[in-house]
Amino acid sequence: MLTLIRSFLWLAFLAGVIVFADGGAVLLSKDAGPFTITLFGSSDTLRAVKTDLSVMVQRQSDKSNVLDATAMVRLRKREGGNIGEVAAPATRKNATNKLLYAAHVTIPTPGRWTVAVDVRAHGSEATVTGDVQVLPAETPMKSRWAYVVLVPVMIVLFIINRWLRRKRRDFRLEARR
Repeated sequence: MLTLIRSFLWLAFLAGVIVFADGGAVLLSKDAGPFTITLFGSSDTLRAVKTDLSVMVQRQSDKSNVLDATAMVRLRKREGGNIGEVAAPATRKNATNKLLYAAHVTIPTPGRWTVAVDVRAHGSEATVTGDVQVLPAETPMKSRWAYVVLVPVMIVLFIINRWLRRKRRDFRLEARR
């Protein structure tokens, strides 16, 4: 019985780690002008959906954060003869972490995109660019499978618990006779 409880606690702990894992991955980090500019995504792979991109602007000299900058995030995709472009201002108002500037962008199609981050502060301007791979959007079931599986697993564990308790009670009753 104690083993079952320990197993259940480990399962609950692991489910919590999976569900509540801290998101955010560095997509791009480069020095440009007097700044170090770092672009974060909600995960290390971007998807063709509405996503949050965060920008951290630091002074190169002492790595302190620049909190009064103007930042713009631009994504550009060249496909055949067509060029698709998405741009959004990154502001501290949109950011949960007030050391970052956040932009909400909707990436329309998967593929290889060039991302550019433009920053202006204290009379200086800097731009960093890099390539990111954007994957197709996930189906809702694929992104929420842990929530769907957790309920049946908990029901099965409860049934096993009740069965083991009844079996133990019946064994004690037989031992008294």
